[in-house]
Amino acid sequence: MQNIPTLCRGSRDLLQRWLVSHPVHSLRFCIPVIVLGCGVYGFTMGLWRGSMMATYVGIKFPLVIFVTLLINGAINGMLAIVLGSGIGFRQSFQFLLAGFALMSIILLSLTPVALFILFHTAGPEQAGAPQRHGAVLLCHTLMIAYAGLVSHASLLGQVRDFAVSRVQGTRTFYAWLAGNLFVGAQVSWVMRPFFGSPDLEIQFLRDDPFNGSFYDSVWKSLINLSGF
Repeated sequence: MQNIPTLCRGSRDLLQRWLVSHPVHSLRFCIPVIVLGCGVYGFTMGLWRGSMMATYVGIKFPLVIFVTLLINGAINGMLAIVLGSGIGFRQSFQFLLAGFALMSIILLSLTPVALFILFHTAGPEQAGAPQRHGAVLLCHTLMIAYAGLVSHASLLGQVRDFAVSRVQGTRTFYAWLAGNLFVGAQVSWVMRPFFGSPDLEIQFLRDDPFNGSFYDSVWKSLINLSGF
């Protein structure tokens, strides 16, 4: 795990080694880090509804990352080619894998914050549970979005260096970022629940996974919090 501080510092040498000479090393490092970081943070997310929900989310959250990785790995590879970056499918996948590994490290470091929110939020069985559920959902959404943006931002300079020019690298990076945020959010919606609505039973997956969208859920949470 000596690569953790190196990755957090945004070491270009580390990613260059993964991309050019030792691609298998990135898999050996990043996959366990994603399982650990997202698994622990996911367990914390689900604790508001109890240990069973926490266990479900601890399993599902790393799965969301890996499903998003597979989908966006293909999309990012095509975008990199279309935008003339000179980055191939394998390199696109490894950039994304490194980004998700760093995101998982950040989320693991935010787990105490998530626990603080949990211990200072009344339980789902008490009055006003829908409003508290909305607050918990928004807090976790913001922390996950923060971790994703910071982890991706750390790769911007490296994508520019690896591309045929800084302009193509910048375009490719922002196209990747938009796609990753959109696909990741919707994959998480399909694989819900993660926070456990107080008026619904605890399930590993919902019976209607494709009904609605992540963005509609966030909007309704904002409405509930505002009291309108």
